[in-house]
Amino acid sequence: MAEILRIFVSATNDLEAERAVIGQVLAELPVQIRAEIRRSPITGISYDNLFELVANVDRFYFLMGRDITAPAGAEWQLAMQLERSILPLRLAGSRTSAGQEFLHYWPLRWKIFHHRNQLARMIGLDLVEILLHPTNRYGLSVTEVAALHVHKKKLAEGQVADMEEADSAEGGGAEGGGVLLDATQRDRIDTETLSV
Repeated sequence: MAEILRIFVSATNDLEAERAVIGQVLAELPVQIRAEIRRSPITGISYDNLFELVANVDRFYFLMGRDITAPAGAEWQLAMQLERSILPLRLAGSRTSAGQEFLHYWPLRWKIFHHRNQLARMIGLDLVEILLHPTNRYGLSVTEVAALHVHKKKLAEGQVADMEEADSAEGGGAEGGGVLLDATQRDRIDTETLSV
């Protein structure tokens, strides 16, 4: 059976709105897959619950703005401890002292973005690579694989939807986390999946 693509999105407080980009990009992919986008609730979360959310994700996106803020720092530490597949993305520009210290302490290969469209392109390319896993973990058809290759080429050439325009449309994305289901699975939603 095809696996569910599980994503955790961590963002510093100044990039809260950018979380929506990931849901929008995922929804625009030319495939029918089941996916979960996870995040810490705005009201806070216990360590045990955070551990459950992060422990089995396929990709952990970390969006770094001007400063390192809670709970992003704790989410980062846990993802590193659990050896999750992390894509560290940081907004170009200056940092607070704490933000600079965080980047100095974690000298990884950060991907730098200047605006939402660039962030969307980076995430889109990354999601395509994840979905094109050699063992076809997500149950893609031959047609979907071909469509992903075409989509990847368009992304690489900068032909993506304008995220600034997408923000003005109704719907917005999955800022609060959510589950995206393919058409064949919508009738089989269980409450345990939705509660994540």
